[in-house]
Amino acid sequence: MNQQIKNRLDNLPASSGVYLMKDTEGNILYVGKAASLRQRVRSYFQTGAQPHAMTGPMLRYVDDVDYIVTESNVEALLLENNLIKENQPRYNIKLKDDKRYPYLKLTINEPFPRLEITRRLENDGAKYFGPFVHVRATRQSIKHLTKVFPIRTCNLNLKESENDYRVCLDYHIKRCPGPCANLIGVEDYAPIVKSVRQFLSGNTKAVIQELTEKMAQAAADLDFEGAAKYRDQIKTVQQAIAKQNLDSPSATDEDVIGIAYKGNEACVQVMMVRDGKLIDREHYFLNDVDLQSPIDSLTAFIQQYYQNASFTPKTIILPNEIEMPATIQRWLSEKRGNRVTLHIPQKGRMRQLVDMATKNADIILNQKELNVVLKVGDNPALIELQEVLNLPRPPQRIEGFDISNLGDRFAVASMVVMENGEPAKSEYRRFRIRTVEGQNDFAMMKEVVTRRFRRAIEENRFPDLILIDGGKGQLNAASEALESLDLTHLPIMGLAKRFEHIFLPNQPHPIVLRHDNPTLHLIQRLRDEAHRFAVTYHRKLRSRELSHSILDEIPNIGPKRKQALLQHFASIEKIRHASLDELLAVKGITHRVAADLRKHLSRRNA
Repeated sequence: MNQQIKNRLDNLPASSGVYLMKDTEGNILYVGKAASLRQRVRSYFQTGAQPHAMTGPMLRYVDDVDYIVTESNVEALLLENNLIKENQPRYNIKLKDDKRYPYLKLTINEPFPRLEITRRLENDGAKYFGPFVHVRATRQSIKHLTKVFPIRTCNLNLKESENDYRVCLDYHIKRCPGPCANLIGVEDYAPIVKSVRQFLSGNTKAVIQELTEKMAQAAADLDFEGAAKYRDQIKTVQQAIAKQNLDSPSATDEDVIGIAYKGNEACVQVMMVRDGKLIDREHYFLNDVDLQSPIDSLTAFIQQYYQNASFTPKTIILPNEIEMPATIQRWLSEKRGNRVTLHIPQKGRMRQLVDMATKNADIILNQKELNVVLKVGDNPALIELQEVLNLPRPPQRIEGFDISNLGDRFAVASMVVMENGEPAKSEYRRFRIRTVEGQNDFAMMKEVVTRRFRRAIEENRFPDLILIDGGKGQLNAASEALESLDLTHLPIMGLAKRFEHIFLPNQPHPIVLRHDNPTLHLIQRLRDEAHRFAVTYHRKLRSRELSHSILDEIPNIGPKRKQALLQHFASIEKIRHASLDELLAVKGITHRVAADLRKHLSRRNA
């Protein structure tokens, strides 16, 4: 311990705050919080101190200890979390913050709030719900939600009145009341927003009760058509939540947390129970954890997860104890606006929920080790592609095929490869069609796929997904090739150019994705790359054929003399009619070469 650290330890205050351990270059190695800075920081350097596995090796690199005094333990908690996120210290347990998950954003800061999907949390006055795990499911949620509560989903900048836009399709199919065309006022629009907000907050019971009251009132007013509308809305809401019920007498909002460990990494599973119903679950990874200190790992997760969570439930069910539970509970209560309870169950329903979450976390951790789960930060479109095509895992390697020909000449094919969402150009391959005569794209596709996967069998290396540029015809041809090689288990799809529809073998109807869907963009990029690569090869062969001329058949006429002659005379015809002196005027042309040239050209002309 150097003199600088000794001086720091002698002058540490006894108040709450955050301490920062730094190396000789001033880099922050570790950030910690303390109710008493003096006691906590001194404990690291006392004789016989037993710091945990991560901070123990760190101490040999510590050259200085800095600190920031705070007014309370809660302030220290928030400051520690912010400093860890900002500086990413080497020896802190760090939550791998997965930015791919979407949120539902309700723009309550606008006269006519709208509902949209976003991946960014901003301090803009809007209300955020989530995060949600599956993008496609989130879009489906909006679709079903607007059937019950017709809230707008467009991005028009609407004023309180005098909006002069044309209504869109959503208005005509009764999924938007048309505020863009002044067809509804702010006061009449507000109840729709209130219902959406309640529903997304998990308060489905209140939503159903409100719809039931409206149905009863409509029936009392003899408005049977309106009553039937509310009846159908109630049925839709009940169907949406019917499969989410838990065997629970509790109707409170709960987060159930389970954690599993492997090596120096942990997986945390969060199960979200709202109004007694399991509405979602998600997982996160922690790195640099110590198996001997589960309290540290769980504390780090609770701090960092709830710092940016859009919703804090009334009860958080934990698998084990955490540091400073009273302080964290007070911080969460302030964040929520009313009391939050941290509970560690020992038996009963809550313990079963914790065990379930822990089991799921352990499964995910084992899958991650086997590369079944993608690492955080990988392309989210691959995960959605797995869901859309019902694949066993996200397709880390995709091979795309395309055919290019001009009539029956220069028929070629391409194979391009995408690994983890990025082009792997060293894996690209090109083919010249050997067995097919005439313009038969289906037969050409079958030949190329057969040749490619006959080689794949020899190498014992197969893709996670095969993408065929084309519709049912090309897809069926490729599928027949796989069947002939007994490789029908390989996932394969076709992408048709005209409508960008996805076709799968033995399925009559295509899969249709929105034109702005990132997953569609990913497979379009691969398809377009296959087309580009095939066309480039086709043009190369055609250019080589067109550049061949009679001069290539004449002895002693190499590329340089050929180029010089064509540059001088511009055409074969002019060379043929040139005199001996005119030929000798060209650089590199000797009497012998000129004589051979005139002899061959005159013979060909005859």
